[in-house]
Amino acid sequence: MNLSRTLWCASLTLAVTLSAQSLSAQAVPSKEPSSTHIFPAGGRRGTVVPVRIGTEAMPPSANLRLWGEGVRAAELLGERVKQRYEPSARRPPRDADGVGANMSYPTEWRSEFAIAADAPLGAAAWRVTCGWGGTRVRPFVIGDLPEFIEAESNSTVDRAERVTLPVTINGQIAGERDIDCFVFSATSEQVVIADVHAARIGSPLDPVVELSAADGRRVRAEVRRAADDNVLLFRIPVAGDYVLQVANVSFQGGPEFVYRVNLSDVGQVSNLPGSDGQVENLPHDKPLTLPTTIQGRFLKATSEDTFRIAAKNDEFVAIECRPASASSIAMPIIALEEATGRALAKASSAESADRACLIEWKAPADGEYQLRVRDLQYGSRGGPEFAYRLSVRPAQQDFQLSLSADFANVTQGNRTDLDLTIKRFGGFTGPIDLSIAGLPEGVTFEPPRIADNQTSLKLVFKAIDDTRPTDATLRLSGKAMIANQPVEHVANVASLAEAAIANSVQLTVQHKPIFKLTCNEAYQYGHRGTIYPYAMQIERLGGFDGEIHVQLCERQVQDLDGIEVVETLIPPRGTEFKNLVYLPETMHASVQHHCRPYSQAWATFTDKWGQRQTMLSICDKRNMIRTMPTVVKLKSLDEAVTARLGSIVRCQLVVDRTPNFDGAMEIELVEPEARSGFIAERVRIEAGQTRAEVAIRLGDSVNLPPDLSFKFRAVGQLREDVKVISEVAVPVRIEQ
Repeated sequence: MNLSRTLWCASLTLAVTLSAQSLSAQAVPSKEPSSTHIFPAGGRRGTVVPVRIGTEAMPPSANLRLWGEGVRAAELLGERVKQRYEPSARRPPRDADGVGANMSYPTEWRSEFAIAADAPLGAAAWRVTCGWGGTRVRPFVIGDLPEFIEAESNSTVDRAERVTLPVTINGQIAGERDIDCFVFSATSEQVVIADVHAARIGSPLDPVVELSAADGRRVRAEVRRAADDNVLLFRIPVAGDYVLQVANVSFQGGPEFVYRVNLSDVGQVSNLPGSDGQVENLPHDKPLTLPTTIQGRFLKATSEDTFRIAAKNDEFVAIECRPASASSIAMPIIALEEATGRALAKASSAESADRACLIEWKAPADGEYQLRVRDLQYGSRGGPEFAYRLSVRPAQQDFQLSLSADFANVTQGNRTDLDLTIKRFGGFTGPIDLSIAGLPEGVTFEPPRIADNQTSLKLVFKAIDDTRPTDATLRLSGKAMIANQPVEHVANVASLAEAAIANSVQLTVQHKPIFKLTCNEAYQYGHRGTIYPYAMQIERLGGFDGEIHVQLCERQVQDLDGIEVVETLIPPRGTEFKNLVYLPETMHASVQHHCRPYSQAWATFTDKWGQRQTMLSICDKRNMIRTMPTVVKLKSLDEAVTARLGSIVRCQLVVDRTPNFDGAMEIELVEPEARSGFIAERVRIEAGQTRAEVAIRLGDSVNLPPDLSFKFRAVGQLREDVKVISEVAVPVRIEQ
């Protein structure tokens, strides 16, 4: 073989290899349904709360499952909500960060929670399910303070919304640089407490909360912790108005970035972290008597507690240290030493999911031993919220089971798994027999037994082909013989709403797919400012021949930069269609030179058991479109127009054409909506024409916000199957 042919073959092999690597590294969005949030994330006892429930990969008419005494809601989610949020700042688009990463565009659905006047304070629990699967369990907080729900735009101090203490503020950092501002009156020396709920309700928000006086001077906060959230204490220097600002530390945002702030003063709040009970006198002066439990706090950054333990030769001792309560942020480290200072054993709560550390130790000889207890943040932080509980007792054989998630989905004829962790104590090494209460008929699990010394395994659920689709609540138990006595424990299940539904796994048996959505993943070319028809195919399964609704997927691997999919109805038995991908004229021409959105589709049907099911399928391939320049641009001849109630405003518009488009266009007012009191007839610009006048009639009582703009949209036909669209916004000056 000659050199040129060798190099050609080598380059071809390299190209194929790189191509395969590129495909294998392609970020693919998850196809599992999920919930993202509920807003507001709670409500007051004795009220009916309209809520918006956020989901991804969830079809309409999904089931709403609710647990909690005194809380009721409809069993199906309501209609889709298209809420107006604070817009994000214009920035270059970006791709997902890696394989499996996705950019989320959640859908919100209407619902309503009715809370009884005597409903227990705390968290109710909810999840959403359908034939496609179910979501994790999330909390809905029941409080007793007046509730306030933010309304955009409140992103500047002059637009801060007024609240009165005590109050629970509900908000969303829905834009990437959204800031929520609230103003309230306070008296001199009043201590105002802002108890922020974000991590505790499953929100991705990492909140930044600041308080400032009317002149802009910030009020210093004392920060305490409640679980993974901050509780801030502000001492008011002088009487007057104060502005509370809430934002996200990373400048990210979206409807799922929800929060609740309980805003009150010391006289109106109980169970404040760091003040919930007295700390015991720590017995440093004499050896501990087993068994014993001690409560302490690392009040200073350099706090370290030392205890003496008297033990006999071969005495087996268990030493455990953990946070004193859910509100404590302590992460204890314990170290056991001989009287000479020689280290014997050490454990850190950083190595445990529940922030508990454990030493099981057998004394090598009669004598006294020294136990040191300090926090992981020793040397940098301390305070009353760093509370711990220390237990020293004779070691006893026992075990503990923990499951990795509070939900699972298994498809008919398929299997799924959950990680099970086994902790063994006191030298126990024997087998543990497993049992599960609540398994639906047709679903089995394996293995039935944990082997000797085993500390982790995959708990596998299997569903036979003819398993009835359903939702079930499961509880896993383990039983073992210890010292000739049976010992049984229920598995621990970590959940955001443990109080409402403790130590249970929600299992959804999914129906087999009834169709698949696919397309040819090869680049095509479309102009920005058009709706491009991308050829796609439907593979129908199991005899399903009903209607199918196609829409944009809520999970993407690329910033959409305004890209949308026009929802399309596929008729019964249809298998091929054009997916209508809208490429906005505002796309970044120099950055977003191509787009590759994923689409999804959903359908309803009745299964063989007479159950009405909703199913969804995410396309396994992307619509690959390289964008070209716009062919037409709608512009305004007026920099701004003046409006007043009961008047008619006339806007002069012009169509700036290129040689690629000479057709007719229809212009309509799209914002504000007609139902808000702004009426405008559609105007047609004929082929070859460039100018038009649109008259907007204002009602006598419409709302005229200070930042009002008229948004117009012009639509024409570029060719038979391609629409061209251009928009322009005209600022409006309000005349009183």
